[in-house]
Amino acid sequence: MLKREKPLKPERVILLMLSGALLILVIFFGSILLQTQRELSQFQEREARLEAKLRQAELEFNQKEGYLGRLVEDPEFLERVARDRLGYTRPDEILFRFTPE
Repeated sequence: MLKREKPLKPERVILLMLSGALLILVIFFGSILLQTQRELSQFQEREARLEAKLRQAELEFNQKEGYLGRLVEDPEFLERVARDRLGYTRPDEILFRFTPE
């Protein structure tokens, strides 16, 4: 004997359609949520890199600012830097330079 399939009731059809639509919406919003989470993670990593770079720049700035302050305020330091880096001498001095052999 062949079984006759029962026709689907309208309520059951509507329920199946709503379930399918809900499943599609869950998948759609889930993918949007995952993409947003990935973007947030990337932005947080970028922020951490930029903050580290900023701290490094601030450290270098403070070091150079201190060096400049010493050059302006300490005449002995200024003289030492001028002698070492620029090879300056006093008018009555003779500078001897030796090359390594």
